Amino acid sequence: MAIDGTLAGDGNLIAAHRAQSRANGGGGLAALLKAAQARSGRSPMSMVAEYWKLHRKPGRLTLPEYFDYNLYDDSLYDAAAKERFITERLHWPITNLCSDITWRAATEDKWLSYKLLQHLGAATPQTLAVIDRSGRAFGPDRHIASAQALRDFLAGSDFPLFAKPNASLRSLGVFMIEGYGNGMLRLDGGREATVEEVLDRMIGDTCYLLQAVVRNHAQIRSYASALATVRLVNLVAGDRVTTLATALKIPGGDNIADNFWRVGNLLANIDPEHGTILRVLRGTGPGMEEFQQHPATGQQLVGTRLPHWQEVRRVNDACARLFAPVRYQSLDIALTDAGPVVVEVNVGGSFVLPQMASGQGLLTEETRDFFVGCGWKAGRRR
Repeated sequence: MAIDGTLAGDGNLIAAHRAQSRANGGGGLAALLKAAQARSGRSPMSMVAEYWKLHRKPGRLTLPEYFDYNLYDDSLYDAAAKERFITERLHWPITNLCSDITWRAATEDKWLSYKLLQHLGAATPQTLAVIDRSGRAFGPDRHIASAQALRDFLAGSDFPLFAKPNASLRSLGVFMIEGYGNGMLRLDGGREATVEEVLDRMIGDTCYLLQAVVRNHAQIRSYASALATVRLVNLVAGDRVTTLATALKIPGGDNIADNFWRVGNLLANIDPEHGTILRVLRGTGPGMEEFQQHPATGQQLVGTRLPHWQEVRRVNDACARLFAPVRYQSLDIALTDAGPVVVEVNVGGSFVLPQMASGQGLLTEETRDFFVGCGWKAGRRR
């Protein structure tokens, strides 16, 4: 399969995921109301009226979020539980209040972040080369700025290689290099491309890291071929680190990244104390599915404990303190046979993942007090 324009972005998958997860045979508000009514027995008017009340609460939920979290289902939530959900639209306004903005580059620039983590002694993915044509220097790391330099690197490389933008979010733009020969790169999904096509059409002026592939722990490898990571959401207050939520992002099908928005991926709620899988789901809204066993392999998931969990907690605490000026933060940690590997540190962290995984709103009294202490005006419309 030749390279084409679809490689430039995969945001269309977000819409595809939402369409699939609702499983209602069509899009739009009418279809959502119909599916929600079938699930809950409630009238459309009562659901819209309830949404409007929630929208006026501090969490400021949007209408799609009301349905995505299945808040219309009174068998799942009482009124107080519904009010604890918070809209993703407040994520950046709150994160910016809670974080020292001068630290943004220390997390969003992955090359720099890895250097800080390595200084701490944390294991990180092995960066084999950096592709960048801006003139920036990368110390002793191999630097690729031309097509010939990339050819030379590929000629002596072991495959596969994982390629990701140095400063992107949500795994946008990532791809796998499966091999190289006869002047062509073999990419994930059966695609092929020349070196020039990769540099000019896929990478362009973006800085990319080429990394050795991180392999899941054998326990996780049995149900996830691509890398799965644990998302840990932290609050840092003084010398105290509080982990609000932990979730395991499980890639499914042919996906090369574990982000929940990719169609077919699973999300698991994890007990932060013991690392036990408490809940596994796929999709959102009325079409959300929950599983005890993996839907493809049949392997038991709920009730199993993740490996290296006490080490995960230790690494998370140490990293949270290293990045303490980012008072609301999240980490993505892979579990490998050799132990935890810190894949990413994030300023903030989506409200969607922890709320979707746990089925509980983030806006507990503790979290609300923390955000208010950072300057959030909880009762004021933004």
